[in-house]
Amino acid sequence: MNRAVAERVLTESGVSALVLSDPTNIYHATGFWPQMVLMGQSGAVLAVVPAAADQPVILITSQFIHYLHDVEDPAEDGPLDIFLYTAPEGLEGDAAAPIFLDEPPGGRPDPLDMISRTATLGVLSRRPAYPDAASALKAAVAAYGTSLAVDTLNAAGALGLSGKCFPAEPLLRSIRMIKSPVEIALMRHAAANNAEAARAAILSMRAGSTYEELRLAFFAETGRRGGVPLFVSTDSMAMRRRDGVIRDGRSFQIDAVSHYAGYHGDFGRTVFVGTPDPIVMRMVEAAVCANEAVARELRPGLHYSDIRRIGHEAVARGGYDVAVSCATHSVGLFHTDEAFKDGSLNFEKDDHRIEANMVVSVDCPVLHLDATGNVHLEDLWLITEDGCEPLNDRSEPFLMI
Repeated sequence: MNRAVAERVLTESGVSALVLSDPTNIYHATGFWPQMVLMGQSGAVLAVVPAAADQPVILITSQFIHYLHDVEDPAEDGPLDIFLYTAPEGLEGDAAAPIFLDEPPGGRPDPLDMISRTATLGVLSRRPAYPDAASALKAAVAAYGTSLAVDTLNAAGALGLSGKCFPAEPLLRSIRMIKSPVEIALMRHAAANNAEAARAAILSMRAGSTYEELRLAFFAETGRRGGVPLFVSTDSMAMRRRDGVIRDGRSFQIDAVSHYAGYHGDFGRTVFVGTPDPIVMRMVEAAVCANEAVARELRPGLHYSDIRRIGHEAVARGGYDVAVSCATHSVGLFHTDEAFKDGSLNFEKDDHRIEANMVVSVDCPVLHLDATGNVHLEDLWLITEDGCEPLNDRSEPFLMI
């Protein structure tokens, strides 16, 4: 999480701290992937993000999970603090003693396990365990009053506070749009992996292959690169459902999305099967014209609507009587990772101002469908202080098999 941006967004909204229980939000705030929550144990892990960037983010998890998952003991006065809890002991409600896995009778201690155990004991030496997650959470937010923003009803229920609570999701969406250096590094990897996996999958196909085989190939290539596939859209839905075979002479669009360590790649291209049809090739040229024009102008200070205008004007100057979308969206922990208009909880597109350290998609599908196929062109861009940098290989605006 970019804490400087978080401080600005929360302060402007009058929020003293975020209280998080959603797995993606916890990961974004702490770097800890809450497996137990993903398994259905809602509220087992929580996080608190103070508005003030000089105050540490607080991760709340069980003592046994901290030990079992080999979580480190964070440095004192660092950016992260950890509050641990154990099950209540008896009727008094005090925290139970910590639990570790001892060696069996006659066995030997595991030296790596001792490292994990030492880290957990280090956390407990600075702050004893709480009897449950709710009591740990109340202690974590005690210094931040009641102007809190919560992301789920689980967090609100654990607090049991009657003060003013804000929905956290609109704030988190605003924060996530401007990436921290760690997030930028993850986005570089995710974007490159995703494009490489898509290209490898496409080039493994031949006329007579099926769109389902292409989907499975993309999933396999993504996995080989350490990513997790989300989807690959190919051709039109009608062609996939009613025929499903990659035919010689056909051209088709692909839109491939996967994630690496939670951060997403998004890549679009046109694939020609055999000799390109001249009408479809002209549509590709129009998309390239728009894409290149945007690439030359993309920088901080523009709005999403400027990207659309720049692309459309380039297509018109080039003499192409073709409709190219030239859309923009922020990408990160989600395919579309941006604030909604007027802080809405539900999707409503806003005309965002582009800022440094954003990662955006420039999405140039051609809005025509010819009998021989369809066209797409999409790349991911990091916005720099004075321009932009592509995060995936742009050397091939189309592919041929």
